[in-house]
Amino acid sequence: MVVKRMKPAQAMRLVHKAARRVGLNVVELRGRGKGSHRIYALVDSEGAEVGRFGLTSHARELSWAVLRNLEDGLARLFGEKWMEES
Repeated sequence: MVVKRMKPAQAMRLVHKAARRVGLNVVELRGRGKGSHRIYALVDSEGAEVGRFGLTSHARELSWAVLRNLEDGLARLFGEKWMEES
């Protein structure tokens, strides 16, 4: 479990890296978020959506709770503790 805090851009880099490792692409779903919140989909090589997550686009650090939810939500695709390995 991630116990440090990080900015959304850093978390997004970790998601991109983990997605590439398992052969997925990250695509922003335009018009789905509100305000500074953005919704992203993880799609396979055929374009089928296999996962979805949300992040903010502001420069403030994400809380540990948001990072924990991100890690837990994508663990079925990337494996346990995928954020710590990167």
